[in-house]
Amino acid sequence: MILYQLYTAVFKYGQTGIFACREDFNNICSMKNKTRFKYSKKIFSNTLTYKVSMTLNLAITAFCIILITLYIIGNYQGFQDENQQWILSILSYIAIFNSLFSIVLTIETGIKIFTEKQKVKNIINMIALILSALFCIFCTGTSNIISYISGGIK
Repeated sequence: MILYQLYTAVFKYGQTGIFACREDFNNICSMKNKTRFKYSKKIFSNTLTYKVSMTLNLAITAFCIILITLYIIGNYQGFQDENQQWILSILSYIAIFNSLFSIVLTIETGIKIFTEKQKVKNIINMIALILSALFCIFCTGTSNIISYISGGIK
């Protein structure tokens, strides 16, 4: 931008006119100090690790939903008991990991709410993380209860 202003000043006053018109040169130099830090702040301050963590949390929650769906379909189609137990144990371990992961990300998002200006986006992220943690805790409890009941029947 400063080079463009110098370029237009040269055409406006001629090649030697830029040095003759000291006012334009001083105005351009004073604008340089004002516009130097104009775009230095980031609009979106989420780091790559935070974005990857949120995406991983969403993917693991979707995987829990898929495992629940597989378990329900397996009950309907008559899967073998070993396959059903395997699905429940995977669901339990994945849900425990994701609930702990969601709690840690919720704490990080809570810190971001107090330190950043974008409160609405962070509050929405926090609500999604809390719902994900509650869903995964429900999945863990349900899969452990079903495993315990089916283990006692044999």
